[in-house]
Order: sequence, then structure tokens, then C-alpha cells
Amino acid sequence: MFIDTFRRISVFQIPSLKKKTLFKSTQDSVLNSDIKAVKNCREWIISKTKNTFDNRRILGVVAAANKADSFLPYTIPKIIQQIADMGMKADIIIGLNHGFECPKVIEYFDLLPNIQITHLYTEAKPENNIPAKIFDNVECTGEPYFLDKFSPECSQHRIFFIHQKVSLHSSGKIRVLGDIYGSLLLNSIEKGWTPPEFLVTFDAETQFLLETKHQAIDSKLDTNSLMLIVNELKNSPQIDILSTRNKFAVYQKVMLDNMEILLPDFSQEVPPIQLFLNVVHGRFSGYKWNPGGGIVARTDVMISLLVIISERYPGIRVEDVHLSILAHHAGFNSDILLKAISINRSPKIGEITMNSSLKSAWMEQIYRWNSGCKALELRYGKHNISPIVDDGFPWFTITRSLDFLRALIEHNKINLPTIIKNVKFLAIALITSRQIRRKSSNNPDILQGSTAKAFW
Repeated sequence: MFIDTFRRISVFQIPSLKKKTLFKSTQDSVLNSDIKAVKNCREWIISKTKNTFDNRRILGVVAAANKADSFLPYTIPKIIQQIADMGMKADIIIGLNHGFECPKVIEYFDLLPNIQITHLYTEAKPENNIPAKIFDNVECTGEPYFLDKFSPECSQHRIFFIHQKVSLHSSGKIRVLGDIYGSLLLNSIEKGWTPPEFLVTFDAETQFLLETKHQAIDSKLDTNSLMLIVNELKNSPQIDILSTRNKFAVYQKVMLDNMEILLPDFSQEVPPIQLFLNVVHGRFSGYKWNPGGGIVARTDVMISLLVIISERYPGIRVEDVHLSILAHHAGFNSDILLKAISINRSPKIGEITMNSSLKSAWMEQIYRWNSGCKALELRYGKHNISPIVDDGFPWFTITRSLDFLRALIEHNKINLPTIIKNVKFLAIALITSRQIRRKSSNNPDILQGSTAKAFW
């Protein structure tokens, strides 16, 4: 009887196992194809530049859309100053997505000393995965614009505003990044431009800060983790990508030169799942992605990754997780500097969204992220992405309970009442994350084709 039962079970299991094996093989092939494309792109860049890069400047890239003008007046001058503190100059490219404009921000930057402002304009984007040509005039006439060699005697920082024309395929963060990386930067290299050695990616609200033990909350805003990361890369030629640890924070309104802007308020509690991510990101397997709000990389590596991602996956919204997966499997050496943090805006605990059945804005934020990661899981396979991102049960809270407790204590600066409160919060995070995971599993993002949506 036992043998008959085993045979009956095997009849169903063997075809199922074959299907799973075939599916995994297909996912591996897709991943290998993307890796090959990234490597080919990097080899082309190295060939064109003769592996020579500008070590006097740092290139920064940020995409901007609705509400970015609440952050940029503070974050851009701050990042430029952090670069200046290294004795270097900044080339900052700000991609204004899908017709978004910020005239007050531009007027404010025009008044800053030693900064050259250049305005560039895209033509209509031909397809969602084809970069638009970029020109130095609003009519988009003449030859496309490209970055030229920088004269050694020029001492200015530079900001390039790319005004992306509203078109059928232009809306979405990855779409404007595709125009920056696949059009402006790649074409400039083709024309003989020598790019800076390092490229920093950040978000409109990004602040590069240091977090050390027993540090006063208010002192964080005066620190400079960008310098620490760049120095580490300079001293470690074997590292290709080095990033901050992601830290969620609630933002508050403040006034800056008669402008209302938003800055992080570290005294406010963040929601449960965001708290959990603050504790574990960068420290445990499955939470090892390089956050797009704070990556410094060798320019040839970052351009090759984002050119291929924007070209092949115009529906991606978690391009930072995506590039972390590709970098890992392509053999690029990447790491996360734990005491360096970049700030990611979190909704308040009681904040409500009207555009989602989840109601709570903080749950909607995690849902959007999970939907993007679920699409990558389907594309590459859980077996290929789990070292970087894993939405399963965090077993390390049990198998590495002491390490997890130590991280929790460090996060709370040895404040026992807060630790106890946050343990309760983390229990809520675990329960809520299961609900969000189920919902996102049923609605993964569409990454390719004409039905790929535009996301932020």
C-alpha cells in the first residue's frame, strides 16, 4: 500500500518538479542575458574612454517630479557643498520628468555663487524604452547636446536641468533616467567626453549623513557621509559600488530663504515596517540592496547598469533593487557602509492616502515597493534575488537573534522603554507585511511591453 501511494504521489510530483526546473532555467537565462548586456555596455564605455576618468569632479544624477521642489532647495546645495568639502567640483544632472517644472528652485539656484546652470530639453520620447534625444534649445533643433571635456582652469560647479517633454511614453522615473543615461551620458562618451570617476545617485529628498553611537539627533544634519563613501572608494579600487544604509524618517515643514521646504524630523516615530527596515537594512541577507537614494559607484559600472535596465525594463519602479541584483550576479563588487545613511521620506503613522484600498500611506509605500520586487522575483527567480531582497519570513530574527537584538538596541541608543515599544511595533510590522505581501503577489508590476506602467 505504501509503495502504491508513493507511486501515485510521484506521478503528480515529477511533472511539477520538471516544470519548476524548466521555469528556473528560463529565469536563469533571462538573468544571464541581462548580465551579458551590462558587461558589453561597460566594455564599450571602457573602450571609448580608454579607461580614463576625471578625478576632479563628481557626477550626480537625480530624477525629479511632483513635490521635488519641497526638497531640492536644501538637498542640492548641501550635496554640492559636501563635494566641495572634498576639494572636488560637482556636475549635477536634474531630470525634470514629464513636464514637471520648478521655476522657484531654478531662480534660487541662479543666485548661488560659483554654480553654472545649463538648461537642456528632450524631444518626445519615441517609445517607453527608447531614450529621447536631448538638445540645448526648447525647439529641439540642430545637433543633440553632449557634455564636453571640462577645462582644468574652470572652477565652477555645474547643474544641468533636463526638461523632459510631455509625451505618451515620458511619465515615470525610469523613463527620465533612461533619457539621462541612455541619451545624454552615453552619447557624450561616444563624442569623446571624459566622465568623472565616480557617479552618485540620489533622490530629491536625499541627505547623506552619518549615524554613530550616542549621536544627538539634531547633529545628524551637519554630517557628511558622502565624503566617507568617496574616500573609501578611492582607497579601495576593488569596490565598484558603495552605498549608504537606507533610513526612513518623517519630514516636517521649515522655512528656507522665504521658501517652504521639507526636512527630516528624527524625533517623530516612523511606521512599523519602515522601523523594521531601518533596523535590518544592510545588516542581514535579503536586505542588502543598494538604495537609489544614496549610491556612489564607478561611473562606467553605474551607466552600464542603468542603460540596460531603462532599455529593457521601462516598467521598473525599484531600479535600485534591480541594479543591486544585476551587479551581484555580474561580479561587480558592491557593499553598504553601515554608518553612512541616506534619508528616505516616510509617511506619518496616521497619514491617509485616498488612492489605495490600503488607506494608510505607510502601507501603500511598502506595497508599491513589494509589487516592484515581486516582478523581479518572477523575472529572475527567487533563488537569484533572495541574497539581495527577500520578502519571506525574516528567519534571522530567530537564527541570529542576538545580532538582531544588538541592531535594535543600537537603533534605539540603549533606550529600554523605546526598545520594548518598538518590539511591539515590529510584531505589527510582521503581521501587516504578510497582508501587503499577499496583495502585491497578486498585482506584480509589469516590467516590459506597451502595458508597462509609469511609476514613481
